[in-house]
Amino acid sequence: MRFRYPVVVALALATIVSPTASAAACTWTPTVLPLPSGLTQGTVYAADSQSGYAGTAQVSSGTVHAVRWVGGQAVDYGTVPGYSHAFVAGVNKSGVIVGHTSATTGNRQRAFRSVGTTLQVLPEPAGAQHTWANGVNDAGDIVGEMGVNVTSGSTTNLVRTAVLWPASAPGTVVKLTGGLPTGGQTLGEAVDQDGSVLVEYYPGAATLDATALYVWKAGAARKLPVPAFTEKVVGRAISNGRVAGGIGNGDLVAAVWEADGTLVRPADSDLVVSINKTGQTTGWKIGTGLSQTWSVWQGTAKVGTISGQRALNVSADNGTVAGYSWNSTTFTQPTYWRCS
Repeated sequence: MRFRYPVVVALALATIVSPTASAAACTWTPTVLPLPSGLTQGTVYAADSQSGYAGTAQVSSGTVHAVRWVGGQAVDYGTVPGYSHAFVAGVNKSGVIVGHTSATTGNRQRAFRSVGTTLQVLPEPAGAQHTWANGVNDAGDIVGEMGVNVTSGSTTNLVRTAVLWPASAPGTVVKLTGGLPTGGQTLGEAVDQDGSVLVEYYPGAATLDATALYVWKAGAARKLPVPAFTEKVVGRAISNGRVAGGIGNGDLVAAVWEADGTLVRPADSDLVVSINKTGQTTGWKIGTGLSQTWSVWQGTAKVGTISGQRALNVSADNGTVAGYSWNSTTFTQPTYWRCS
């Protein structure tokens, strides 16, 4: 698809593309992380603030475990008792892993956190039928959303509302209110170290695309600016006040909102999915046949492209990027890359 308003949108985007940041390209050297005994393939989905990683690994039966890597060694956190799959979304410096799990039977989603090296479901708001945990900061604040099936006539939609499990009140969960729209859907996508929460807003129960991003903190929220005629926005990560994601009308283009709200465009990218405390991002551009080329940016400058069958899910605070690499023997391998 093409932009519905090609000339106007091109002009609008031109006003937000900052001069290319000064950054030298480098060679990205991979390191494959080990898998726990009995697990056959894995992927990194998160990084803590002190050189550790977290993700998932799979047993041959298809069950998915949560895994943490510290000092290059793997720790198997398993699954929540009674559930078959643990999908990891975040980890903090204390080793707390968060994510969601699905039941062995049925389709119920439950948010979880780790306690020690075991996984436990998080408390749910009254009436919640599903919950997801999408991020955790070093203080222990966890963000995500709850879901409720809402039926109108013959149609049933899953309606989501952003929630917070605050570190200051263990065992509690609250819906995010204050400064956010009261209708539609809100998703708590990520949380910064200062407690700021990145929220995606969907105007309707059946809306497929978010139309606005907010940064919420302590009962107040500010809406992030977008160019005129923007029809959809994506928010994937927040770090040190910066937000990573994308904007578009049909096709997406990558976008980073600086801490002051200024919108800039990483060069030659469709979406950025992770950002670290210095503004280093990872993301991709769609190529021929919907293939994805994964790259790394510092500010708006591309500083490397990882070729082959790869995914770069994480831009870690230590400057590495992580996700998976692929070979014909072990399939996906949890991997990080370091600039050299």
